[in-house]
Formats: sequence, C-alpha cells, structure tokens
Amino acid sequence: MPLGDLRRPRRAQREVAGVPVAESEARHRALLGALPDGVLLQDANGNVLLANPRAGQLLGLPRLEEPRGAVPAPRRGDGPVELIDLTEPRPFSLRLDEVNRISAAALRSGQLQSGLTDPIPLDGGPRFLQVTSIPLLGDDGQARAVVSSISPATDPAPAPDAPPRPAGGEDIFRRTMQHSPIGIAVTALNGRFLRVNRTLCRMLGYRADELQARTLADIVHPEDLAAVQTRIADLVADGFHAQDSFRLERRFLGHGGMQLWGTLVITPIRDSAARPVQLVVQVEDRSDLYQAQGLMTHMTLHDRLTGLPNRPLVLDRIQKALDRTRRNGRHVAVLQCDVDHFRVVNDNAGYEDGDEVLIEIGRRVAGALRAGDTAGRLGGDEFVVVCEDIKDEDEAGLVADRVRVAVNEPLILGGRSLRPTVSVGIALSDDSECDPLMLLRDAEIATYQAKSRGRDRWDAVDTTLRKAAAERLDLEHELRAAILDDELELHFQPIVELSGRQVIGREALVRWQHPVRGLMPPIAFLPVAEESGLIVELGAWVLRAAVRAAAAGADPGYVAVNVSPNQMIRPGLGDQVERVLADSGLPPERLVLELTESVMLSSAPAARPEIERLHALGVRIVVDDFGTGFSALSYLRDLPVSGIKVDRSFTAGLGTDPQCDRIVEALIGLGRGLGIDVIVEGVETEEQSALLAGIGVQHAQGYLFGRPSPRYELALSSS
Repeated sequence: MPLGDLRRPRRAQREVAGVPVAESEARHRALLGALPDGVLLQDANGNVLLANPRAGQLLGLPRLEEPRGAVPAPRRGDGPVELIDLTEPRPFSLRLDEVNRISAAALRSGQLQSGLTDPIPLDGGPRFLQVTSIPLLGDDGQARAVVSSISPATDPAPAPDAPPRPAGGEDIFRRTMQHSPIGIAVTALNGRFLRVNRTLCRMLGYRADELQARTLADIVHPEDLAAVQTRIADLVADGFHAQDSFRLERRFLGHGGMQLWGTLVITPIRDSAARPVQLVVQVEDRSDLYQAQGLMTHMTLHDRLTGLPNRPLVLDRIQKALDRTRRNGRHVAVLQCDVDHFRVVNDNAGYEDGDEVLIEIGRRVAGALRAGDTAGRLGGDEFVVVCEDIKDEDEAGLVADRVRVAVNEPLILGGRSLRPTVSVGIALSDDSECDPLMLLRDAEIATYQAKSRGRDRWDAVDTTLRKAAAERLDLEHELRAAILDDELELHFQPIVELSGRQVIGREALVRWQHPVRGLMPPIAFLPVAEESGLIVELGAWVLRAAVRAAAAGADPGYVAVNVSPNQMIRPGLGDQVERVLADSGLPPERLVLELTESVMLSSAPAARPEIERLHALGVRIVVDDFGTGFSALSYLRDLPVSGIKVDRSFTAGLGTDPQCDRIVEALIGLGRGLGIDVIVEGVETEEQSALLAGIGVQHAQGYLFGRPSPRYELALSSS
C-alpha cells in the first residue's frame, strides 16, 4: 500500500469507498458471477473457499443457495447466475485434482503458475482447461491462499510447421494479469513479447506496442544477459523437468537507458506433452529495496554524525592504499587528528553543541585534503586521514599542517568565538609488511606525543615513542582492570592545628598496588587516568572508600578528597556525594572536597550548580594548590568556598626566599579577610612551622606532621 494510503483517515466500517458494505458485497458477487471464466479461491491446504458459477460448472462443484439477503446477481440468458459461496472449507476431487496440480505449485513457489490440465470430459467431449494460479501472500511473505482463473482451451500442441500460439484465451491474460502490481508478460521461447501488462509497461517506461516490438534480451542489463539466457536454456531444454521456474535478482533497462533492480521469475507454459511452448515472465521492481540496502550499507560504513567513513571503511581504504603503493615504492600516511580539550568544550557547551563542533571539524578536515585522500572519524573527537602516494614524512607533515590551519579557523558556539585546535600523529608505511591496524596504532601513539609536547602540532612515530606509548596503553588497560579488581588503596595524610599539633582532618591519597610493579604513587597513573577519562571511575572509587573509612574511624576529624575537573563539570556529582554520605552515615560537615585552583578558574560556570548543591548538603569546598592561578579571585567571592590550601611551591622557600615569605603572608591575609580557612601544604621542617605560626597560620599539612599511611587513625610523626 502506498504511504499516502496509510495516512488517509479510515471511513466507518459500514461503508467502503462511500458504498454500504451490503451493497459493495452484492456488487462483488455480481461481478464474479458475470465473469465468463471460472474463479476459484483455495486455502493453503487446497480446500475450496469460494467459487463462481463458471468454476462450479467447469469443475463439477455442487451449487449452494445464495446467502439470505444478498442482492441477486446479473442474469445470463433466461436463468439467474448463482455465486457458489462455500462458507465451510470443502475438499473436492475429480476435475479439481487437475487444478490442484497447478495451484499447489503456486503455493509452493509463492509465484504465479500457469498450465493446462489433462483432457477433462466437458460439453460432450474431452477438453483441456487453462489454469492460471496466483498465490495470496501474508505479511510474513508466506502463501496463505491461492486464486485461480479457469477456462476451456483447445489442445495446445502445435502442428510441426506452425508457430507457437498462446496457450490460453485473450481474456485470461487481460483479466488475470492486467491489474497485478507485478510486471507480467507472456513471451515466445525466443524471448519475443506476446502479451504485456500495464505494470510492466509503466515500470520500463514503454507503451505496450513498443514493448511487444522488443525481446526479453532488450530489457535485461547487458552484464546480466548471459546468466538469464543460460537459465532459460536450462529451463526449456528437452528432458529438463527439475524446476518449474527460476528466480534471479537482476538489473533491467527501460526507456531512455533507465535502470532498475528487479526480481525476475520465469515459468514455462507446457502443453499436454510437457513441452514448453511459451514463457510467463514476472518482474517485480526492487529498486526501492536496493536503494534502502545501499543506504544501510552506507550507514554501516560511515559515521552517522559527520557522514565520514568510519573505522571499518577507513581500515579498508588503508589496505587498498597499501596494496597500490607497494607496487610503486611510495608510502601511505595515516594521520590521526584529535581535537584538543574537546571534553571541556563538550561538557561546558552541552552535547548538542559539541556535536555541531564535531560536524564542522569533520567538514574542515575533509576540505583540507588532496583529491584521492580519505578523511574519516574513528569516534569521539578522533578523526583520521589516509594519504597514499606520499614521498616522506615531510610531505605528510604538509598535509597535517593544512588540516591544523583549516581546523583553527574561528567557530561561533553559543554566541562565543571558539578556535579549535588538533594534535596530529603521523604514521608512515615502510618497506616491511605493515597492516592497517598497525598504522592506526602508530598514528595514535604519535598523537599522544603531540599532545604531551604542547598540543596544536604534529608528531611522527619512532621506535622510542612507539615503545613508550605502547606501555602507556598497557597501563590504561591495567588501570581499568585495577578499578574493578580492587587493586587500589587509600593512604591518609594528617592535617593539623599548628598550636598543639592536633589532627583535625586527613587527606585521602590513592595508591595502586600493582601486581608486578608494586605500590605505585598517583603521579605514575593519574595522568593516564585523566587522559583516558578513567579519572571519573577512579574518583568515584576514592570518594566511596574515603567516606567509608572516615565513618568507621573513631576520630571526629574530617576527610578531604580530591575531585578532578572531569568529575566536577559532569552533572550528578552532588547526587553521588549525597548517596555515599547516606550509605556510610558520615555527617556532611566531615567531608571536604578539594578542587585545584585551575579547575575553579576553567570550569566555574559549568561547575557552579554542583558546587552550590554540595554546599547545600553541608559539604565544604577547599581550593587546592592556591596561588598558582593568582590572576583571578572572583570565584572566591562568587562561589561558596570554605577554605584554601597554599601551594607547597611557596612553602619550600620560607625563611630563605623573602619573596615566598611575602606571598605566603599575603595569602594568609587574603584568607583572613575573606573569613575562610587557610591550610599551608608542604611543611617539612620545624623552622617552616615556626615561621607559619608566627604570621598567624593555624592549619598545616606536610611530612613534618606525618607521611601518608594506609591506616586512617594516623599518629603524628615523631620527627
């Protein structure tokens, strides 16, 4: 049914096309009764469901009285024409067995079948019946019933010198085929069209007389013609009775060179001696299906967001490029292009705007390439370029520079101008046997190197770099498993009140008990966690473990937990903290979350809702590493910050560097003026402790008071 029909409002059930149902059924019955040929409807088991009077006459079926209230059918001659309506499925034999042979073939094949019965006593003598059966298919494509047209025919066997003649009457084809949604034709054995229906004419763009002047070979695509002719030759060969028909998916040519895909089914019409005399050709237009399949193939091999080739297609393009360049001594270059700091852009602007950025960057990358190069998207913010016929690394670098310049053009996002940058890693094929996966991996390794050297640049892979990056990738996979396998542990460092060295809190510091490398400090794996995004899972684990430890300890002090920028700018941190506190029973005021000053500066707009939610819960926010971003202090005024921790780089020069003394004094005065707590980190000597106490510092942290320990109830250092 056409799509438009599905959208039309349904009429009330009592009318069909404006005609009352009873009247519509009466007209239908009258039409069947008026047909000069027999019409027979059978279910999938061969039981007769409906037969018009002519079918009853030809097959010897019993007549039944018309249902009560039915409108009388038109009259033929002097007597009424009665419609035989079998309300119960009824099996019959005798002449019906001959029809069943053809209708059963239609049910089995799901395709139109046509043929002659054996001679049947009729009108005083043996007569042949021409039977054409069309299966009725359900929604699942299976034949549920079959309708057959039946009419008398003469012996179809032609004289030895006579040309083949149609095996049935003119009316059979016209009435049975003309309204079929499938293109149908009867052809001579040489493929010349004898009869065609309007669907086939419309499908191919020809008038009936134009099509009848052609042969089947004229409408089959030249590249498919040999296969079709071979199958026809097998079908009509002497003694070949293994198949009733054949079915092929082939291309067809219409008027003006128009092409379409279709399902071709050819069935021979045989005489009483089983000799083929004509062919019934069916063509079902499948162009829409093939277009849909082509679209599905495109979607399978292309990124849905940008429309660029995806990873499988990129790998295929690399392999084909390798095959070609190995013959000419040139190289294939694979360039991985990662958008710098895209996670911050995505989390601040929202995923929809982030998608728009990726679409535009993909367009720019593709537009910067040479003809024949491929731009693809591997996922996330990772794009890839495949270049063949590359001379050396410098030539690949020129391509990388063009990509960088194109991407760096201003981009308006949310009313603000943004200049995105990319870090590009280059891998070049060599004379040895390399494969697409190896080149992609090497390009990824080079990308990490470009990022570590400052971003917005390109780097090429080398042996040392490949080894280091491989170790980094291994570490990432191991860290992912470590989070799940409880290989992580927390150590706690005390925070004390200077005057009496009393512990007022403890900072939770994560360690990794690696099964091979031993106990690893955070500096060995936190950068990998940040780069890979594992920091979110890792941070969640630290939060749960720290809060549980504080709740289980007898000391009433607080526990301080570091929060990464990725945790802060993602919605849901406040909900997570609330659940952890509720599960552990720890009062909110005993939890302190530490954020670095750089995080507060870079993500304040996105982090504001979470910070305010945490403040509402009673959780305190402390700014860690304070002083390293001294250029902006507005967040101390605008956000509910309860304390600052002076960075250890200033503590190290106390007593020896007057500049450090003055900076620390200024920071202490700032905190006192704002009414917030000040904690000085990195205190390692008694001299530093005395100087800090002298300028009014109350709280401090450092090796002087205790090193990180796996025990929460941490005693003060004896030093």
